[in-house]
Amino acid sequence: MLRRKKDPLRKSFEILYSVRLLKDRVSRIQSRLDDRASELSERLVQLQMHGDKYLASRYAEEVANLRKLSSRLSMLMYVLDKVDLAVQHAIVRREFSSLASELSALIKDVGKLPESRIPDLGILFADLEASVRELTDIVINDLPGPFYNPPTSSEVKRIIEEAKATLKEKLEPVH
Repeated sequence: MLRRKKDPLRKSFEILYSVRLLKDRVSRIQSRLDDRASELSERLVQLQMHGDKYLASRYAEEVANLRKLSSRLSMLMYVLDKVDLAVQHAIVRREFSSLASELSALIKDVGKLPESRIPDLGILFADLEASVRELTDIVINDLPGPFYNPPTSSEVKRIIEEAKATLKEKLEPVH
């Protein structure tokens, strides 16, 4: 039976599509959180005007939690923007080996974030991780020999390193 050769370009476009889906989903969740936070802020002001301090403090805590989650999602959006840019750059330059190695480590780190376990995002992250794993397998299988050293672009590495630094900064506990 003939099997179709796997194309790293096609897989890169799948990764790009997955990243853009994730960005769209994160953006929608973030806008819903911001809308909810502004709604609760308005209620908070009304409660303070009526003198209900206990309920106002509970609303204030909820608003703070929503804004914190929204800021973490904006950091995730920044990382996804960097990944999108790196994938686009790799597609144009046809440098899939460096992309696969850099993305596999980055996606593993992103998977550690609590935001990646949000139900709307969890499935998309799993699809993205599977696509990156498949790209890595394709690139490894397409290497001409054991001593082949693929050319890498410093631009792709720089973009991915910025995303890694941002991710590492957010993963470290706040003192």
